[in-house]
Amino acid sequence: MSLFTPPEEAAVYAEQHAVNKNEPLYFVVFPQADTALSELLVAGYQKFLENNFWGLTNSTQEAKDLMSRYGNTGLELYAHSRGSMTLGNMLYSFQQQGVHGIANENTNINLYGPAFNVLVASDLLGYVSDGKQTTVGFDGHRYDFVSRWIGGNSYTYKTIPSDSNAWKEWWRMFTDPNNVHTCLGHANDTCQKFYGSSHLKQKP
Repeated sequence: MSLFTPPEEAAVYAEQHAVNKNEPLYFVVFPQADTALSELLVAGYQKFLENNFWGLTNSTQEAKDLMSRYGNTGLELYAHSRGSMTLGNMLYSFQQQGVHGIANENTNINLYGPAFNVLVASDLLGYVSDGKQTTVGFDGHRYDFVSRWIGGNSYTYKTIPSDSNAWKEWWRMFTDPNNVHTCLGHANDTCQKFYGSSHLKQKP
């Protein structure tokens, strides 16, 4: 779930990113905080402090349970923005515990506009899968500062409207629901008009 995103919108994004919408979808929801400051504090905790020592959030623990249960039988995980920190911290937690062999080539992780680093995630997935799965799907825009600055990621595409620029796209992230941070995966027609279709690529 993304920063400042209510559960209803998060569900739309989750379905937008899923490859097979006819299969059962399981949503792990990180409850929205009451204030903007609280949201930032939660995001800061996830980014800098969430681990086995300081404690895992309920969402990260739930993701761990899913991986432990289904990682070797077939699991598709999709995360957008701050949700990528939930999956990344889940993988970190397994590594800290020395837990591996709980996933294989049937486990796929796809990150959209992630606040977690994609290359770190792929390394961690390689660890927990004993090298059976070493790539992570990544879809991120050149002007998405969450993915670029917070996640430290590269980008998979840079299409923007002809009358736009980086500053306008950054502003649009706060003012328009159709922007470089949300128009990922199988997005709506407006998104595709502005930014094109999905640019999911496997990393590294």
